[in-house]
Amino acid sequence: MRFTEVCTTLVALLLLASPAFGSTGPAAHVHRVLLNEAQPPRMVDGVVVLSYDPPRPVRYVVALFEHEDFAVQHVFERNPNGILVLAVDPPRELSEIRYRLVVDGLPMPDPANPVRIRSASDEFLSAFTLPERPRPRHDTPRILDDGRVEFTYHGRPEQRVFLAASFSNWNPFMHRMNEVEPGVYQLTLRVRSGTHFYYFLVNNQRIVDSRNPLPVSRLHGRDVSRFEHPGPAVSNARR
Repeated sequence: MRFTEVCTTLVALLLLASPAFGSTGPAAHVHRVLLNEAQPPRMVDGVVVLSYDPPRPVRYVVALFEHEDFAVQHVFERNPNGILVLAVDPPRELSEIRYRLVVDGLPMPDPANPVRIRSASDEFLSAFTLPERPRPRHDTPRILDDGRVEFTYHGRPEQRVFLAASFSNWNPFMHRMNEVEPGVYQLTLRVRSGTHFYYFLVNNQRIVDSRNPLPVSRLHGRDVSRFEHPGPAVSNARR
């Protein structure tokens, strides 16, 4: 077997295997498994991967983060190459994480991270600037626990967005959607159980819901989105 085939097979096996270092995406899992030396922090699959190469045998290594008041111990685990690795998912509102390692009870900055800052208590912490992360995609519409339906449209800020639907006799201006954050528009309504069709009217242009996992339907010669409402007593398992 040629070298490229061996590498391909190895990566395939790693992707199929259950992650040994937490539940992250396959790219982050493979990255952590294949590390053969400690590296500065990096973002992979939406999580930050830290690594530590012990110069001597150690019993445990943990990371403590400033945004958690250094109160939560995140334990590193050893990969097949002997490198201690950790994947963490910091809060989305953070633009930077500051942390220290604790190696067998001894606190220290991350030796693999060249970026250090002095804390208010006059000790050095490691720092990592977080790249902008894409927001997680949520299928829409969502049926809430109380039976109401939450519609969400993602577009440009400061648009006029309406919801036109079969349950409102396709009135294009009855339900205006609120811009809850720049470019994100939402509307929550109570509707009867059954099959419903709808579209968004954005600056007088008809747009189907691209985040709806169901196929687009053709109704009265126009493309529309569709959803099934199971009834007010049934929760949406996709939440």
